Amino acid sequence: MQTVHFRQAHDDLLQIAGEISKLLTPAGIQNDAAKVRSLLSRLAGKLFVHLQMEDKSLFPSIEKYNDARLNSMLKVFVNDMGGLKDAFNKYTNKWANPDHIKNNAVEFINETKSIFSALTKRIEKENRELYKLIDELAVGK
Repeated sequence: MQTVHFRQAHDDLLQIAGEISKLLTPAGIQNDAAKVRSLLSRLAGKLFVHLQMEDKSLFPSIEKYNDARLNSMLKVFVNDMGGLKDAFNKYTNKWANPDHIKNNAVEFINETKSIFSALTKRIEKENRELYKLIDELAVGK
């Protein structure tokens, strides 16, 4: 299985995070809290679908390669993602209301930068390590 669709999903997630990041100033939050919340909902929805596709499609297909390196790497990624997924869910639930975002702009900005940093690092690591190895094994089969 090639990872092209999963990489595209990563690009989409980073694009939405980038749109939100452009608004991460106190003035940006004051003027566009509803837009920020809407974008955050879009990001969360796409992330949830992406994670479901990895869990239901990509990761089960990996087993056919019977590759110790890949299986070991996959365990690390799955364990690490659980923590990030939980943190992202808590974050989106905390910031579910545009008024809450607007009234706590500095806190929202700080938390958003932190969670986006973790998400970006995760995406880059998946692309660079996990997806690269999956693609190499797919070409070899």
